[in-house]
Amino acid sequence: MAMFESYRRGAGRRVRTFMTFLLLALLAWLSYALLEYGNTRLDRLLGFEEPVFGKQLVAGGGSLTEWVTPSVFIAVGVFLAGLFLLRGFLNRPRFADLLIETEAELKRVRWAPRKETNRATVVVLYFVFWFALLMFVYDLTFSMGTEMLQGRPWNQAGWGRLVSMVLRLEDSGS
Repeated sequence: MAMFESYRRGAGRRVRTFMTFLLLALLAWLSYALLEYGNTRLDRLLGFEEPVFGKQLVAGGGSLTEWVTPSVFIAVGVFLAGLFLLRGFLNRPRFADLLIETEAELKRVRWAPRKETNRATVVVLYFVFWFALLMFVYDLTFSMGTEMLQGRPWNQAGWGRLVSMVLRLEDSGS
């Protein structure tokens, strides 16, 4: 984004644009959260009996003006101040050089071919599946052992609970 770029113009354009959008999204989310929090909870948090931050400033306008509260102006002020700080932060030589060097380094990387990436993904998913299955078995076994030591019946602990659910056995203990 050209409006946020003044230090070494054009260098590292992709990564700087990505970082700008990322930080703008974060700033927008922060301002929106401040608006919502200010309208609903800030008065109670600060101990005001009468609404200060959530007080409607324009009366009689109906649904068109009910959103005009002091917290709206605070959120807009935070957003505008954040834009100013964001521009300064993205053009600090140290941070901008880091982003520029990051993009240059990513251009030099030799990426694996799609076929090799797909094969490696399948191998990883295969081992994750078997590891998850092994952890499931361990969990059922240890939970059955500990719950039976605590005095629960077999059909309410670990493997017994699973068997009774699958075979739809009635719980005769309750």
